Amino acid sequence: MNSKTLIAALAIAAGVAGISPIVQAADSPEKTVQPSATNTRELNVNDRAPDIYQRPEKALKNWKAKGLKAPVEQAQWVQVHDKYMMVMITNGTIVDITPVEK
Repeated sequence: MNSKTLIAALAIAAGVAGISPIVQAADSPEKTVQPSATNTRELNVNDRAPDIYQRPEKALKNWKAKGLKAPVEQAQWVQVHDKYMMVMITNGTIVDITPVEK
C-alpha cells in the first residue's frame, strides 16, 4: 500500500470514528410512550384497562341510578363509549362489562 492510500484510509477511518458517537447520541431510545388519539384495542373481561380508568374522577358516582350492581371492593364503574366497565382500582383488571341502556 502506498503512503497516499494509507493516509486517505486513515483519514476516512478517523472521520467515521469521530462522527459515530454523535450519530449514536441522536438515536437514543425514547423513555416515554405516547398514547394514541384513538384506542382501538378491544377490551374484554380480565383484560387490563387503560390507566385513566383507574382514576377516581372517572368513576361513575350514580351507578345505582344507571341500574348497575354495586362494585366489588377496590373496584369502580366507568363508562367507555357505549359500555360500562367495572375496573379494579388496584391493577386495572376489568371485572365486568355491561352495555349502556338506551
